[in-house]
Amino acid sequence: MSSGTIGAAMSSALSQIRSVAISYSTVLHPTPNELFEPADILSGRIIEYLWNNWGKDVGGMRNGEIDMYNVNVPMIMELLNPEGIDVHWTHMWRNSYGQLFKAVLTPNATSTMSDVLKKGPEVAGQYPQESEPGGDISNTEPATLMFKFSPDFQPLITPSIGSLPVGSDGWAIAKGHASITPLRACFAHVDHDPAATGTESLGILKL
Repeated sequence: MSSGTIGAAMSSALSQIRSVAISYSTVLHPTPNELFEPADILSGRIIEYLWNNWGKDVGGMRNGEIDMYNVNVPMIMELLNPEGIDVHWTHMWRNSYGQLFKAVLTPNATSTMSDVLKKGPEVAGQYPQESEPGGDISNTEPATLMFKFSPDFQPLITPSIGSLPVGSDGWAIAKGHASITPLRACFAHVDHDPAATGTESLGILKL
């Protein structure tokens, strides 16, 4: 839930204002410019549909309404097809990142690489022999351990399809579908049942 888009929608929801977070999922690098117009049109139609058919949630903060929706649209070439892409009701994929920081050794400090290596292979493997700036660091050259922001997003961006729960937003994106996930403004998705969403769970929304 580190998304700034969801954070903005959640802030609005906490002020008891209907909120829809729209995210475009990058699949092609770079994203072809011709995909943005159909993605914008689809997003507008989804927002209009949700606004006119806002779901109920007995735990909602605003008169029993769903607090907010999270919408993900995959930026894929199928958006250019006349029939567009399918849109699914989904639940939230409980995913995780890989490591967010990379250990980096820099010279001129009190600790040494040999000190790290003495701790054992399982620890040493976490601290690659890398220096910024400068060249390689020998086992005896003074060094200090620092951490550089270098997130590993591969488990998030390219998961195996078999690892994705069917009906989750991650599953929908991997299948080339847009997703709509009803959320509560408390880091939890709304239970999927007709009373909560106003439609069949995991049904395809035909726009």
